[in-house]
Amino acid sequence: MGKKGKFIVFEGLDGSGKSTQIENLRKRLQVLCAPAGKRKVFVTREPSDSVPGSICRGIGKRSVLVQPETEALLYAADRYEHVKMEILPQLMAGNHVICDRYYFSNYAYQSTDSDLNDLLAYNRAVSGLLRADVTIFIDVPPLECEKRRAIERATEEKYENVEFAKVTKEQYFKTFELLKVQENILIVDGCGDPGEIFEDLWAVLRHTIINESDYI
Repeated sequence: MGKKGKFIVFEGLDGSGKSTQIENLRKRLQVLCAPAGKRKVFVTREPSDSVPGSICRGIGKRSVLVQPETEALLYAADRYEHVKMEILPQLMAGNHVICDRYYFSNYAYQSTDSDLNDLLAYNRAVSGLLRADVTIFIDVPPLECEKRRAIERATEEKYENVEFAKVTKEQYFKTFELLKVQENILIVDGCGDPGEIFEDLWAVLRHTIINESDYI
């Protein structure tokens, strides 16, 4: 196709509404890409379906127990597999990739048990390989996220409690500030009507990373 697709990452606390906005963006991009029939939209997530990713999902469900440093390394290993085996091939084929979580999740969620400098080092190979064209953080207060999760889910996973969420959010913003020169970070207010939130988000994307040449 001759032109690499866009890599768009969504980040946020569990219950922030990432999934809704990812689906909204997938539909909008797919409509724009469809007339030419060339570009496609590939949606993926982390942990991925790789071997280390499967272990990470077990950790999140508390069915697998490992040391904190092992956990952090497993997430980084899954990310490298994910990029090499799925994300980069899609981008090089000219397709747009939307990813639910990337290395900022590693920095935020594992930082309570691992040193941030170590987490940055674990992800250096993949951050040197591929950075997002934009990382979108859906900003919702931890207590509101907890209320949303209580409605949607019967059980709580390892990272799904309001006190941990407060610390995680602080770590997100700490690393956003630390890496603001290298990374394109867009913080979106996730409170309010999901449709209106998306239209505001789309307006920003249209003036930054998306242009008419990406649709054909």
